[in-house]
Amino acid sequence: MIKTIKALYTTRLLTFKGIGYLLMSIGAVGMNLMALLYVRQKLSPTQIAINEDDNCITYQTLYTQSQHLAKQLAAHCHIQPRQKIAIMASNHTIMVQTLFAVSRLGADIYLLNTELSASQLQNIHGMVKFNWIIHDPQITTLATVKSLPTNHPEQVSIYSLLNDAILPNSSKLNVTHFTKLTVLTSGTTGRFKMAGRNSKAQNFISPFYQLLMKLNLSQYSKIYIATPIYHGFGIATLCMSVLLGATMFICQRFETAKVCQLIDKHQIEVVTLVPLMLNRMLNYSATQLYSLRCIITGGAPITAILVKRTLNQLGKVLFNLYGTSEAGLSMIATPDDLMIHPTTIGKPLKGLSAKLMENDKLDAIKGELYIQCAWSTQGNNWIATGDIAQKDSEGYYYLNGRVDDMIVSGGENVYPFELEQCLLSHPNINDTAVIGIEDDEFGQRLVAFVVLTTNTQQTESTIKDWLKSQIARYQMPKKIIVLDELPMTHIGKVDRKALRKIISENTD
Repeated sequence: MIKTIKALYTTRLLTFKGIGYLLMSIGAVGMNLMALLYVRQKLSPTQIAINEDDNCITYQTLYTQSQHLAKQLAAHCHIQPRQKIAIMASNHTIMVQTLFAVSRLGADIYLLNTELSASQLQNIHGMVKFNWIIHDPQITTLATVKSLPTNHPEQVSIYSLLNDAILPNSSKLNVTHFTKLTVLTSGTTGRFKMAGRNSKAQNFISPFYQLLMKLNLSQYSKIYIATPIYHGFGIATLCMSVLLGATMFICQRFETAKVCQLIDKHQIEVVTLVPLMLNRMLNYSATQLYSLRCIITGGAPITAILVKRTLNQLGKVLFNLYGTSEAGLSMIATPDDLMIHPTTIGKPLKGLSAKLMENDKLDAIKGELYIQCAWSTQGNNWIATGDIAQKDSEGYYYLNGRVDDMIVSGGENVYPFELEQCLLSHPNINDTAVIGIEDDEFGQRLVAFVVLTTNTQQTESTIKDWLKSQIARYQMPKKIIVLDELPMTHIGKVDRKALRKIISENTD
């Protein structure tokens, strides 16, 4: 309890001023995302809120400009409470201002992947019926709905509204409460899943408190958000940073060299990313990452090799998190956990229950992971995560791939994840990804993509010879393709659509 009070006092939230400003925010802006910003700009007006390519903005300015933008959007676009507004933009200051402004107006926000195709976006619009889509100017795959670019040299845009004066007859903004924030997952695969969350405090207090305590986040003031804010991991980091009063460093795209140099230049202490990003950063320059005190990974399984490299080169700074769009943060593995169990996602947070199901029956060891907690979008109902997991005798959980990744090859159930783990044990393989393809003889087969360690030579033939003694016959990949690096999506995961394109090019 003393540690908790000290941590909250450090962030200035648990002070007379902090509590007072929180109560004032309800009457000033309402209970929505803008309330977080209202409290923080009162407590830390001159603290840098965002650093985007060395262009800095304080919390007070961020709040003032977001309020100004909210009034402009109400006057020019007539955005009102409960309207459905899509935001389709990369990580930049205008995107953050838009997020707070739309929330302030009481509209429901839908954060969309910037890589959606025209048909995918149209399908989503058909289900949701957006009132407006706010988008980056380079995105041209817009549905037949009113749209507003974040910036444009000729058209009205978010940028121009930010810089224009308020219309004389603009009315005062009404206080709004409990707007809904929806994150679209799996948007680039064609399998859409939308998880909406309202801004009620109970949806965030318990997981935020446990995150704050386990990661000692109150000690740090500089956070780099590597994942897109439109992703669940990214928006969670944004909200967490505002609550803590930290400076957020953002870039429109993840570029390994640029990010390593940024961390080194500004002595950034915390970074949130996915394992593929971390692997590339370590390969580029571990020495430029020495300022990091807390590396938060999530969004994909992490390998034992990457965990050991991180802990050996950077110290006990790695935390592996597991969460879902429906429930948010669900499990945390600390550096001490990872020292003993390198690939674990940890144990369920307090207040969250987990179970494994195999063929619709409860399984104590391995199966599809189901979770249940009061702060999920489904209330206290069990949620099927779509992840295959296993649990050890000590209660630690481990990811074993996705349910929908499984293929049936020659009548056998085959999981790409198992072949990936085997390939990663090869001394000359640095990274790998495995996908399933259609096959005339076996129905389906696996194809493996590998990235070799520096200054090593392996061929498809030598790797297959090595695999013969490591895996079952039906797990043997039909083809192994050596790449310089794995293609990556904006989110930082392996781009499996790009891998399928490589296969088609190799078979033409």
